[in-house]
Amino acid sequence: MVTDEEIISEMNKVRAKLVDEKLARHFKTWNKTMQYFFTDTEEFWHIKLVNGQPEEPVKDKVENPEISYEMSTADFFSLMHGEISGLKLYNQKRLKIKAKMPDIIKLQKLN
Repeated sequence: MVTDEEIISEMNKVRAKLVDEKLARHFKTWNKTMQYFFTDTEEFWHIKLVNGQPEEPVKDKVENPEISYEMSTADFFSLMHGEISGLKLYNQKRLKIKAKMPDIIKLQKLN
């Protein structure tokens, strides 16, 4: 079973991408919450962005997040390690995402 520390480690990779100098300009005005629901552990995690700066990952459910992901932890880890793309996971129905289309397009820059 996956540990909270392993999930936090992978979520910190998302945070690092959001502040990477090549990508940060795309997200600098974001005040959004990115929520993850991991189907195998049935846990919610989220990262809040305030003026484009990502806060620490939190294990908790948020009501009405702007961006919601649903996938297994194994798929999340594979995505973070570059073993599979988000588009491929989505097309295989292993990833569900709820967000506004402009946000989805912008999030693809993180892959």
